[in-house]
Amino acid sequence: MEANLFSILVFGVPVLAGPVALIFGLRKTLIGVLAIAVLMLVAPYVYFGIWALAEGESLLGTLGAVSVSLPAAAIVLGWMLAWSAAYGAIAAMIRLGWLHWRGVRT
Repeated sequence: MEANLFSILVFGVPVLAGPVALIFGLRKTLIGVLAIAVLMLVAPYVYFGIWALAEGESLLGTLGAVSVSLPAAAIVLGWMLAWSAAYGAIAAMIRLGWLHWRGVRT
């Protein structure tokens, strides 16, 4: 289940970055995406840490086993951040053009 949620977030967040950047702007969108990425890096440690404590397993051993996936997760989240920035920048340019065309100066 966690792998499916991770996949949905990794592919869904960049797709949603465009519409969110149209509404809220690029800076707020990228801050939100960065917050999601940090939570995605911390979530496995919290989940498996609670699991280890509930099952009576070694907490340090469990967290050490989870840390093996950290470099791969960082690469995947970097990919997510890059595509979010790209989609968000396109939407932000559309938003800026619209505001400039309508005469609203920001």
